[in-house]
Amino acid sequence: MLHAHLGEPPVGSGGDASWAPFRRRIGALLATLVVARGLMLMCAMPPFEGWDEYQHVAYVQHLRDGGKTPVIGETRVPPAVLAQAVSFPQPGSAVRDGLSGVGAVGYQQFWADRQDGTAPAFRDAKVMLYQSQHGPLSYRMLQPVYAAFGGLGSVRSSVAGMRLMNLLLTAGAVAATFFCLSRHLAERRAAAWVGLALATYPLFLINGVRVANDALAVFLATLTIWLGLSLSAKPWATPGRLAWGCLAAGVLGGFAVLAKATNYALAPFLGFCVLAVAARPEVSFRRAAGCGLALAVGFLAVTQAEMRFNLAHYGSISSMQEAAVNHSRGMGRADLFRTALAIPWASWVAELWTRLVFFAGGWSFQGTHPKAVLYHRDLVAFGLLGWLWGAAAWVASRRRGERPAPVFANPRLPMACVVIAGGYTAALGYHMVQSKLAWGQWSTGAWYASAAMPWFLTLVVLGLMRWPLAGRLRALPPLALVATSVAAEALAVHGRMIPYYTGFASWSDGMNRLATLQPAWLGLPTMLAAAGVEVVALAALILVLRDDARAEQMPKAEAVPIGTRARRAGVQRVVERESRAAA
Repeated sequence: MLHAHLGEPPVGSGGDASWAPFRRRIGALLATLVVARGLMLMCAMPPFEGWDEYQHVAYVQHLRDGGKTPVIGETRVPPAVLAQAVSFPQPGSAVRDGLSGVGAVGYQQFWADRQDGTAPAFRDAKVMLYQSQHGPLSYRMLQPVYAAFGGLGSVRSSVAGMRLMNLLLTAGAVAATFFCLSRHLAERRAAAWVGLALATYPLFLINGVRVANDALAVFLATLTIWLGLSLSAKPWATPGRLAWGCLAAGVLGGFAVLAKATNYALAPFLGFCVLAVAARPEVSFRRAAGCGLALAVGFLAVTQAEMRFNLAHYGSISSMQEAAVNHSRGMGRADLFRTALAIPWASWVAELWTRLVFFAGGWSFQGTHPKAVLYHRDLVAFGLLGWLWGAAAWVASRRRGERPAPVFANPRLPMACVVIAGGYTAALGYHMVQSKLAWGQWSTGAWYASAAMPWFLTLVVLGLMRWPLAGRLRALPPLALVATSVAAEALAVHGRMIPYYTGFASWSDGMNRLATLQPAWLGLPTMLAAAGVEVVALAALILVLRDDARAEQMPKAEAVPIGTRARRAGVQRVVERESRAAA
């Protein structure tokens, strides 16, 4: 089941000329699907509905005003941002967490006040910029986009512009995941099914399309993982190129951490890559040690300045606000340990990967249909159990003297996926402990694990394809996961989110209300056009996969070189002449 086919094209490509066009078509369709779905969400979600979105906009504005890197507990949200935020309806979480003091109201109250002719009243009050906990990399990247779309003078457009930028990064992450897996899986359609599952995964997109630092963090983490897997998957004839590759992986990983500190969870994966390189027969211990040193140098060269800044201000290499609060209160390791003992870890981990990572409808936390969440839970369990079935089938085949069909072109991929998922689970667990100690209850969002979702879905989808289903039926379980995701998002967006955002008005009034919160280019026509493109892209992906499966099953004529064919014909003529002479 884990046979290696390094240096060969994946099974199903046949080494023919169709392999590269197949990859390009699938990659382009996946990116198109993500962009179409993201535009629909952008039309549906009012400005500041994304988690902590007004805070992220305030961070960009703070930098645009010429401010230095903000500091937790010292930097305020610019009053001009608060005044703009109050002019829009706000999620209940934002109102409770500080915006009520400046005059912000929730959706129902906002529309009721508008019907009564009451305008929102801004009250200048101190609101701290708690998103100072993040480094400035993502916000400096968003700053020119924010300015180009109008900044504070046109908040609707500037928020939409930054969301669009993050949507493109999210589409890039999905395409990069597919291109990476297409080189490390033995069957090329398996990589496409993983890509399709990721491109339709609701929480992955909802998190990526908001104004925040997550989209860049996920994109850089995906590139880091792609490079790390490539380092360990093929022999390197030139030692210098391998060292430079490790240095590049360290640099990429460092920038991923600068984008969001959650990406410190990549450290175990990078260590795994160094061990995988060291395990190669052509790599000596000395060369492996040099590769590990190059990776560490690249990582530290990028992150050392921010580490020193955080150590000076928070006493930690990370600027997590909960850790900063606990540090200021004199809380130590013993307090963290006691807090950790009170958390039901086993049930939380199971809940995280079977339910929580699937859907959360913005900062208002509108849910989807409960059955969709349960179907997702069952499909994840079914996929993980598929590995047990696959392992049993592999053992049985080996005992019969058969060689089972390979699953991985890179046998290190499954363990890498486990390491990545485990690293982000540990990172979220650390945040849970810190937040529970700081606030009395944990405030860890499942979307913090977005960078691990592609690799967790890799395990789930491949597990779904391990069950003994023949022919086209193998596609049914991953297709069921895709259908569950699409249905969950459609039911939530049109059945819960839009009605909630528009004060439960009638459909026509609700669309009109929603249009007043968005720039003109994100109205109902854009939503309908995006829905049409989504349907076409989904249909095209499934048809490409169907046609590829049919082409693989067609018998192929044996290719005979021209010279060989001529020689065979000459021999045949000689045999015929000898036969006639003998007669």
